[in-house]
Amino acid sequence: APFVFAFGLVYVFVIRFLIGTILEWVIGKPMVLAVMGFASFTRGVLVPIVSIVFRVVMWVPSKLVGAALSFANGAYPKVLRGALAHPGVVVVLMAVCIWFAWDAGTSLESELLPEVHQGEFTVEVQLPVGTPLYETERIIAPVERAILAERDHIASLILTVGYDSANSTRSDEGEHSARFKVVLDEDSRSAEVEEAVIERLRERFNGIPDLEARVVRPVLFSSKMPIEVEIYGTDLDLLREYGLQAKAVMERLPGLADVETTLRQGAPEVQIVYDRDKLALYGLNISTVARHVRDKVKGFEATRFNLTDRRIPILVRLQMDDRETVEDIAALIVNPGGERPIRLSAVAAVTLGEGPSEVRRVDGSRVALIQANLHQGSLSAAAVSIRTALQNEIVWPAQLGFAIRGQSEEWERSQRSLVLALGLSLFMVYVIMAVQFESLIHPLVIMTTIPLAFVGTFLALKLLGMNLSVVVFLGMIMLAGIVVNNAIVLIDYINTLRARGVEKTEAIMTAGTVRLRPILMTTATTVLGLLPLALGIGDGAELRAPMAIAVISGLLTSTALTLIVIPTIYSLLDGMVAWLAGARTKRDRTSSPLAPGASIDSVTP
Repeated sequence: APFVFAFGLVYVFVIRFLIGTILEWVIGKPMVLAVMGFASFTRGVLVPIVSIVFRVVMWVPSKLVGAALSFANGAYPKVLRGALAHPGVVVVLMAVCIWFAWDAGTSLESELLPEVHQGEFTVEVQLPVGTPLYETERIIAPVERAILAERDHIASLILTVGYDSANSTRSDEGEHSARFKVVLDEDSRSAEVEEAVIERLRERFNGIPDLEARVVRPVLFSSKMPIEVEIYGTDLDLLREYGLQAKAVMERLPGLADVETTLRQGAPEVQIVYDRDKLALYGLNISTVARHVRDKVKGFEATRFNLTDRRIPILVRLQMDDRETVEDIAALIVNPGGERPIRLSAVAAVTLGEGPSEVRRVDGSRVALIQANLHQGSLSAAAVSIRTALQNEIVWPAQLGFAIRGQSEEWERSQRSLVLALGLSLFMVYVIMAVQFESLIHPLVIMTTIPLAFVGTFLALKLLGMNLSVVVFLGMIMLAGIVVNNAIVLIDYINTLRARGVEKTEAIMTAGTVRLRPILMTTATTVLGLLPLALGIGDGAELRAPMAIAVISGLLTSTALTLIVIPTIYSLLDGMVAWLAGARTKRDRTSSPLAPGASIDSVTP
């Protein structure tokens, strides 16, 4: 007990009080003082310096913005008053803009998605079917050494000769095929550098006889090649013949590269056609003879060897020297144990033939597939040129036909869905505004900003050489919900002023002047927020930039035209509604019956 009491005293007074107090003063207090000192230094020195630097840096931009807003505040009322005085000119201007948007939009080329350059691609190489693995490696090795020797912009090169039967997904892969996977340097992942490296590799592969090479890039949201042409029919020989003709036609088109057909040269095989009459003459059974030939060539499982927990099958067949050539197969004896040996060639025709490389069916019809990459131009332009060339340069028999599939078909299907989504978004925007304004006319006025926004979108795409794609459509759907905000703010304030008794023209002028600055600032913040995406910086910028450019350009033109067109259309429609209401009231007065003995002057409306 005394020992426990003494230890408690030591713990409380020595360890906890004395050492704790020392540590608090040595560690805690200096840290608190340091933090307080840094806070005082920041408030007294850093904040004033940063404030001065910020004012100096932002002095020129603030002056420019202020001057621009002052100019807009002075010029806008004059322009708006002139537009209200000449509404016909504004209506014609709006019609011209809408027509221009329609013409520009229908003339744009299209694609499923912009091609994304991720700094890596694969070159698939094919030699004639039947080329052994060692021969494929011997032919490919000099190309590999040459690529590694120059190694311009290439970070790593992975070569695979042959194929993995467990992971292979293509029927034309085998010992005659190889894959070059190329990964570019971090600083060389631009579209121009990637195209230059691909062209250099194509030139190197083109110098090897009987070698076919195609470039495969990682494809986002699609498992198909950019261009796929299906030739469908029933006869494999005709499909292969016309597939080669179509391939030759497509190779001459300047917008395509790496054109190949799936019905290529098949694997060599020994074909045996039995003569049933001769078999019957010799008293042989076709099933027995065929099984006997198969067992000698391919072998049969005679027994199994037990090795601990494994049972290893033992195949019995002829030695390689006795079954290596067609002549060896034709010399096989088909009636072992008979009085007179009969060779296979006596009862069958043994020839060296070629089997089909693959049999592909789509909806029950045999199909030859021709695939290609885009070398230049757009997907829609390539599809049109392919269809025209195949129809004009090839005389198709009645039992064959062709269809363009791949990403072109996916784009057509996606386009229908996106148009439906755009129409649904417009309908939802109109319904919400109709409920909010309790009017069917004012939402129509506001909805005119959407086609005015598409004017800027299509003009920007045309000037920048961009194609209409899924991401651009998504930007347009976003734009339909963004651009109506400025018109809503303007129309709502006009209605508020008129509810207070302000005359229509004066309410429009006052609302336009008051709401000008908020509208411009809202547009500016949205544009500046999307500007980093539009600049196309970083990986995947090919997908982000078109959407941002579509929104920015549409928002700019919509804002500029909304400030003029929306007040003018509002004034016209309001005057039209008032005129119709006045005409109806006048008609009601003239058609109402008079009471007996009453005069017209005594009737009150």
